[in-house]
Amino acid sequence: MFSEPRERDFEPVPPRSPRVEYRDGRNAPIPENALAVVRFSDPAHIEGGGPLTVGVGLTAAGELAADAIWCGAGPVTSGRREKVRFAHDADFLFGVIEAREADYPDIRGATTAVYAAIDAFQRGSAFPYLLRMWNFIDAVNEGAGDLERYRQFCIGRAEGFGESLRAGYPAATAIGRQQPNGLVQVFWVAARTPGTPVENPRQVSAYRYPRTHGPVSPSFSRATVLADGTLLISGTASIVGHASQHPNDWVAQLAETLRNLDSLIAHARQHRNAIVTDGEMLLTVYIRERSQENAIAERIRTAFPNARTIFVAADICRRELLLEIECVVQPVSRAAD
Repeated sequence: MFSEPRERDFEPVPPRSPRVEYRDGRNAPIPENALAVVRFSDPAHIEGGGPLTVGVGLTAAGELAADAIWCGAGPVTSGRREKVRFAHDADFLFGVIEAREADYPDIRGATTAVYAAIDAFQRGSAFPYLLRMWNFIDAVNEGAGDLERYRQFCIGRAEGFGESLRAGYPAATAIGRQQPNGLVQVFWVAARTPGTPVENPRQVSAYRYPRTHGPVSPSFSRATVLADGTLLISGTASIVGHASQHPNDWVAQLAETLRNLDSLIAHARQHRNAIVTDGEMLLTVYIRERSQENAIAERIRTAFPNARTIFVAADICRRELLLEIECVVQPVSRAAD
């Protein structure tokens, strides 16, 4: 005689995370289940029609412009609520907001307003948990000391953030455009359920940086692990502890950055059993000097021979840093769908 199954006999199936695709050129059709198309080298703009499209306004460092397409696991609904454009499937949301910096007193004020709008949107959303964020501003290194624009951006971000941080800091990237366009631009991935923040044992957590790096520490985690094992890695650079390493030496900085990525991925695998152990890797490499792209690309191909990679020219949050790498590692089962 068979006993009835008990609830604990069944393991819940984790929601399928968005799948990321890198595409060169613009000829391929956009999938119907696209949550967002991030076009790194298209001009940044506020209005947009059709599928949720984000033009970042960077310069492609490689020969071809490339898009990052975030695809949902099912039907996608898109819309707009006040200043936020968004699209979502059943479990995940992609949002974007842009603000003209000239409408505010300074970069701090513009960032505070943008993050307050994000916080209000998230508090009223069915996808309240922030997983991953991207920030793009002009002239990120302009200004001296605490008046540097990146430090002022960090103050504004902290002032605008509120209850949407209840599950911890999301993974994040903050990058400077080399061709100014006057916009503060933030886009993000959120979910119905929280991810798991992950830190790097080689680095001090960014939100615990000492005062020497500014009056307010950066508000992000090193990575976020999703329930299906997908790993979203923040912009990663040549920082050990809290200090920049190998100032203005791109060869040594790249080697240190790759060590940080290896350390973070290894720690994430120990931290969460579900983390992908052999997945598809997608890299975005931000390079301050375009002339270094070919040499950097060769070394990255050696380190990660199977990774898909986008190279763009951009300024990094610290003047002495010449490159930054962000990464998505997604399970093979998703990559092969």
